[in-house]
Amino acid sequence: MEEKTKNGTGDLLAVVSVFHYVVGGFQLLTSLLGFFYIAMGILMGSGALDSGKSAPPPAAMGWIFGGIGVVVALLFILLGSLSIKAGTCIRRRKKRMFCITVDAILCLLVPFGTIVGIFGLIMLTRPETIEEFTG
Repeated sequence: MEEKTKNGTGDLLAVVSVFHYVVGGFQLLTSLLGFFYIAMGILMGSGALDSGKSAPPPAAMGWIFGGIGVVVALLFILLGSLSIKAGTCIRRRKKRMFCITVDAILCLLVPFGTIVGIFGLIMLTRPETIEEFTG
């Protein structure tokens, strides 16, 4: 069992940790959108979508579409993994600066990432929390 502090900081950090897991899961789920773009790009680039009724899109357009999908998928897999790792670090009271950095990045992901990022930054900069991470 975790040691609880007088002011409930331990309980709030547990909530922040769970929020990181949830946001990370949603980011990993969002990465599936990138895989959809990759599949559509491959279909467009290979000419598999040519119906013969109208001129097909240029093959380069399909590969650009697929490339954007790769970037989106990798970005959201990275962000989701970082968020889940930060949640684990908060739960274990380790790597406070890593968690602060991830929370600052999460602030860019409107709306849920921003909420979790701000809440995490507020919690991680409190003196009681700093004491829990160092001691």
